[in-house]
Amino acid sequence: MTLIWFLVAVGLLVFIHESGHYWAARSVGLPVERFSVGFGPVLLRRRDSRGCEWALSAIPLGGYVKLQLEQASLLARAWVVSAGPLANFVFAILAYAALAASPRDEPLAILAQPAAQSPAALAGLRAGDEVKAVQGQPVEHFQDLRWALLREAVREGEIRSSLTVSHQGSTRELLLVVPASARSAVDGPEELLGRSGLRLQSRAVRITQVMPGSPADRAGVRAGQVALALDGVPLEQPESLIQRVRTAPDLPIRLTLVSVNPERPLEELPGSQTTLEIKPQRMPDGQPRIGLGLAPVVATVSVQEGLVGALVLGVQRTADMTALSLTALGRMLTGDLSWRQLSGPATMADAAGQSADRGSFAFLGFLALVSVSIGILNLLPVPMLDGGHLLYYAIEFVRGRPLSESAQHMGQQLGLVAILSLTSLALVSDLLRYFGS
Repeated sequence: MTLIWFLVAVGLLVFIHESGHYWAARSVGLPVERFSVGFGPVLLRRRDSRGCEWALSAIPLGGYVKLQLEQASLLARAWVVSAGPLANFVFAILAYAALAASPRDEPLAILAQPAAQSPAALAGLRAGDEVKAVQGQPVEHFQDLRWALLREAVREGEIRSSLTVSHQGSTRELLLVVPASARSAVDGPEELLGRSGLRLQSRAVRITQVMPGSPADRAGVRAGQVALALDGVPLEQPESLIQRVRTAPDLPIRLTLVSVNPERPLEELPGSQTTLEIKPQRMPDGQPRIGLGLAPVVATVSVQEGLVGALVLGVQRTADMTALSLTALGRMLTGDLSWRQLSGPATMADAAGQSADRGSFAFLGFLALVSVSIGILNLLPVPMLDGGHLLYYAIEFVRGRPLSESAQHMGQQLGLVAILSLTSLALVSDLLRYFGS
C-alpha cells in the first residue's frame, strides 16, 4: 500500500504540474502534441479533437507535455514554462485552504512534564502548562506551536523563542532555547524540535491501528480502543508502552482497555474495562513488536476557518513553506545543514504511506507539501528544469537574441549532471536514514 499511495501522489502531482504547461500553451494558441503521465513505452493513449495525444506511460515517476515553443514569442514561452510550477503552488494553496476550511479537532498546546534537564525543563515548563503565544503570536493549538518552532529552527539552525504560558489561571513568560548541537549540520529542524522536550499532556493511549496477524491482533485488541493501564500501572504516553516492549521483549504485557473515550477517571468506569495479555514477537530485523499504532489521548479544540480566512491561510502556509524550503536549501549549500536532510523516493514513499494511514487530511497535507517542493525544484535555474528555461529566456531578453545552440547544449549537459548528482545524494540520504548510519 505504501508503494500504491506513493504512485498515486506522484501521478497526481505530475498531472497538476503538466496541466499548468498544457493550459498555458492553450491560452496562447500553441498546439500540444502529447500530454503524458509517466515516461517510456505508452500503455494507453487517446487523441482528442484538437490533435493532442493523451498518454499513460510505463514508468510512473514523472511526465511531460510535448509542444513546439521555438516560434512563440519570448513572453509566451516564459508564461508556458512558468505555468507548471505555478500550478503546483496553486494546488498547495487550495489544499491548505481545504484543510483550514474543514472542521477538525486539534490538540491543545497543553504540555506534559518534560524530561529532566531537557530544554523545556530548563525553560521552566511543567505538566499542565498551556502555551498561548510564541514570540507574541497567538497559539490556538499544538500544531501552531510546532509550526512556529520549526520555522525558527529552519531559519536560525536553533530554537530561541519566548513562550507565553498559562497554568491554573496565571500567566508567565518563558524562554525556550534548543541550541544547535556539535553535529548541528546533521541535525535538521525536526531533530531540534525532538530534542526540545516538548510533548502533549496525555490521559491515556488510543489504539489507532492493529496490524493483521500481529500479537495484538491475536490477543483481541481492536483499533479505536483506549489503553488505560500497562501491567496494572496507569498508562499516559505511547512511549511508555513502546519502551516496555523494547526493554522486556520476552515478557508478556497486560493492557487494560476500554472501548470508549475515557472522559472520566479510571475508577469511574467499572465494568467497561478488559485486560488482555500480549506476547511481543521478534520481527526479521530482530526488533520486538506487538503490532499496534498508538496515539496519545489529549484535550482538543474544534477549529474551522471560513472561506476567506481559509484562502488567506492557504496562501500564508504555501508562502511559509516556500520560504522555509529555500532557506533550508541555502543552508545546505553553505554547509550549515547537512545534505542528509534531503528526501529521496524511499523516504517520500514511506511518508505517503504513513500520511494515508492517518487519513485523508494527513494525505492532503502531504500532497500540498510535496507540491510546494516540486514547484521550488522546477524553478531552480538549472538547465533541463523549468527554471533553466526561464534563465535562458532572461539571457535572451538582455542580449536581444537567444543563446547559441552549442551553449544551450552545454547547459543541458551540465543540468543533467546537476540533476543526477542531486538524485544520487537523495538516494544515498535514504539509504543512510534507513540503515541508521
